[in-house]
Amino acid sequence: MARRADSQLDRLLGLEYYGLDGAGTGGKLRSSLDDFIVREISIDGEVASPECKYAEGAGEFTWLVLEKRKIDTVSAARAVARFFGLKLRDVGIAGLKDTSAVTYQFISIPGEVKMESIEEFNLSHKRVKLHCPFRRPFALKPGMLYGNFFNVKVRGAECLECLEALLRELKEKKAVPNYYGYQRFGTVRPVTHVVGRMILLGEFKEAVEELIYKVFPGESQVSRRARLFLSESGDPLKALELFPKSLKSERAVLRHLARHPGDYVGALRAVSPYVKKLFIGAYQAYLFNKLLSKRIERGLSYYYPVPGDTVGIFREKRGGEVTGVLKVNDANVEKVKRWIDEGFAVLLLPVFGYNSNLSHGVVGEIERELLREEGIDVSMFRVKQIPEASSAGTYRYASLVPHALNVRVFGNDYELTFVLNKGAYATTLLRELVKPVEPARQGF
Repeated sequence: MARRADSQLDRLLGLEYYGLDGAGTGGKLRSSLDDFIVREISIDGEVASPECKYAEGAGEFTWLVLEKRKIDTVSAARAVARFFGLKLRDVGIAGLKDTSAVTYQFISIPGEVKMESIEEFNLSHKRVKLHCPFRRPFALKPGMLYGNFFNVKVRGAECLECLEALLRELKEKKAVPNYYGYQRFGTVRPVTHVVGRMILLGEFKEAVEELIYKVFPGESQVSRRARLFLSESGDPLKALELFPKSLKSERAVLRHLARHPGDYVGALRAVSPYVKKLFIGAYQAYLFNKLLSKRIERGLSYYYPVPGDTVGIFREKRGGEVTGVLKVNDANVEKVKRWIDEGFAVLLLPVFGYNSNLSHGVVGEIERELLREEGIDVSMFRVKQIPEASSAGTYRYASLVPHALNVRVFGNDYELTFVLNKGAYATTLLRELVKPVEPARQGF
């Protein structure tokens, strides 16, 4: 039987098992900002870096390297758009990067950008910098990346011998479960997926209350006081004076309720389009994690398929985009396993949406069992009252395979460098090694 998760938060987010059975090293991430560095790898293999080793190129779009420190990607892109007089949608990004980290990624904006403008921007922003302008004939779009290169330090490890054993186990098993990581939900206020489920169930009042009232121990005193005042007074207009400006979604909901009392659908629609998608996306991520956990609980592999599963097929060995999907049956299952070993296929699990078709066999039984337990039907992902939050669904790799993994130990700390394909979370791999009991306090 697989090793069960050590933390209560893990179980709350559907991360119920580990792929690696060995004891964790313990320790903490992000003791300083420079302990967690992310560099985006473009679709053609270029690594985002301020060293500017890119061909100058030509075209109507300027690509740049965006460096950000302790700020989310959308806010950083918004700062760029504001400075250059653009709309946010004009700033092309391939993927979102960690907030509590130093990250480098490519962005694109229309037209020519002069070095004087870049220098002026960099002088006026502390947490966001621009580097290395070069021209391309097209804009960046979401998903237009290969993956990310990570450089992460774990401080204060309690069992370095455990690290060696875990790395041997990883080499033998080849992969770990490709759970959605903590940042998909939040470690301080893990309510995003709960709000998403309530929206699907049509429980809009409950969804709003979960978002604005619920208090968690790890929140700032300012946020806690604001939420408590709101729950006691029921006055959204006065509560607005107390809610920090950083809580943009809560403030948008309160402003709407102050003008339209009782309009909970309208209040949810008042938050940004990105956040509305995030609510549903977080619940989809939770369902994926639960599905993966149920699979492990049944003793099924998260690396190799069984009849009823779906696999993705690569055009080229070990990499690139999945160019097709194939249903696994009794006749082809052994052949598909060989393809996976050779790097031409990967096991996929559904991220449920209104277009999802449930599987057959034991795999389908697990999917239906999960949806019954949650009281959800895939048709509910077409949200009639908030159509912009609807989601058709997709597939996601069931296993996470780190590439170019290197480890260096110094004292009671260790440093890892590795590459992950797009969509995979570094914290998912690090969770397997550290096995945090208190993820939020340990930097996850």
